[in-house]
Amino acid sequence: MLMRRVLLVLAAFTFAQPAAAQTYPTKPIRIVVPFAPGTATDNLVRPLTEGMSASLKQPVVIDNRVGAVGKIAAEHVAKSAPDGYTVLAGATTVISANPALFKQLNYNPRTDFEAVIGLGTIPQVVVVHPSIPAKTMAEFVAYAKENRGKLFYASGTAGNIIPSRILSARLGLGMTNVSYKSPPQALTDVVAGRVPVMAVDVSAVLGQIRGGSVRPLAVTSLKESPVLPGVPPLADTLPGFELIVFFGLYVPKGTDPAIIQALYQAARAAAEREDFKRSLVSQGFEIRTSTPAELAAFSAREIERWAQMVKEAKIDPE
Repeated sequence: MLMRRVLLVLAAFTFAQPAAAQTYPTKPIRIVVPFAPGTATDNLVRPLTEGMSASLKQPVVIDNRVGAVGKIAAEHVAKSAPDGYTVLAGATTVISANPALFKQLNYNPRTDFEAVIGLGTIPQVVVVHPSIPAKTMAEFVAYAKENRGKLFYASGTAGNIIPSRILSARLGLGMTNVSYKSPPQALTDVVAGRVPVMAVDVSAVLGQIRGGSVRPLAVTSLKESPVLPGVPPLADTLPGFELIVFFGLYVPKGTDPAIIQALYQAARAAAEREDFKRSLVSQGFEIRTSTPAELAAFSAREIERWAQMVKEAKIDPE
């Protein structure tokens, strides 16, 4: 009798799983963003929610969980129920960089998530406060060498740290990092002149560049950004250097493949709308969707690549 009850329970659970996937979603979906409004991750994912809500016929809302270089948000999603209602807006920092930057993480990007969709990429741009007497990267390097050990650079994500750190390490500039809770806080101090230099996602700083409150010196892509014509690649100063921040959606490990597919289809339809693409491209993004399998493979490669960049930057894991 006991064995029969166990078999009935197991059978009920087995049949309930596909049924849940077939009716998904039945309530609002939260996309957890590891960074504040105004950051590149938020700028990309927030407008995506409207199209996803229309496809899924349920509200898709943003939940900004800021702090600890994205670790708070990533850990929260990793420990959430794998039911498709808690989604991580994953970006380079939380997926690829943190494993190399921290000795211990309370989440494992290799094993705790299922990839849903790759959304696109964006370069960073090295900017300085106008008080710095440098209009080109060559002039900035000369200025930094004259003031070796005296300059500070701001950062709010792992992606912000690496360009400045490698620039400083390769050329012996002796610059020191000042870490902030999020990129907008860091950029505020750069605009105010309290910290003179920062590498920051293009979309997060376009307004300040156009308003003249910061001066762009170089982009971290291997070619110029269409929204920053005339700003050369950092690779002109650091041969071979490239840092492109990527974005994607992830769900907790164990999420039903049918639910992943539903999220993928909704996000892809939203990302491929012409108005969405036009708006994001104007902010410096390159919108390019990829399948769950493609994003999973790309994420794994990026983890290894970031391990090498952190090693080159001589950053000791915390």
